[in-house]
Amino acid sequence: MKNAPKILLLLLLSLALACSKSDDGKTPDPDSNPDPEPDPVERVTYNLVAANGSGAAGTAELIRNDNGTSTIYIELTAGPEGLHPAAVHYNSVAEGGAVAITLNACECQISETVITQLDNGTAISFDELMTFDGHINIYQSEQLPENVIAQVDIGSNAF
Repeated sequence: MKNAPKILLLLLLSLALACSKSDDGKTPDPDSNPDPEPDPVERVTYNLVAANGSGAAGTAELIRNDNGTSTIYIELTAGPEGLHPAAVHYNSVAEGGAVAITLNACECQISETVITQLDNGTAISFDELMTFDGHINIYQSEQLPENVIAQVDIGSNAF
């Protein structure tokens, strides 16, 4: 009985030393099992900014489609009612620029356009749109195409 506490202590000590964080007692090699590549960005949301006192607000989303195309989805949540033409332009909002991609007009405050190419026929992918030097303009109407009611920098200009 005198040895019982010593035996119990040895047993507990050997159990404590036998435990490890990995099943095989080896420290994992970080190079042998690298983290998988991160999932590609599937959607980017840009907040539209009101222009010319319009009070317009909303979002423009760039969405990667499974079939290799992209979609630009615009939703106006405030601002004037009606049909509002929209377009992706070259350069930043501050610089201005020519139309690069004509978008479907915002009808009932919504526009959805599938994108595969620029207006000049040059193919453009989702990843290329993510770095595109451009901005989106939403216009008052077809009769007032110079009157921008909302806009936002996209691609490389958004960051």
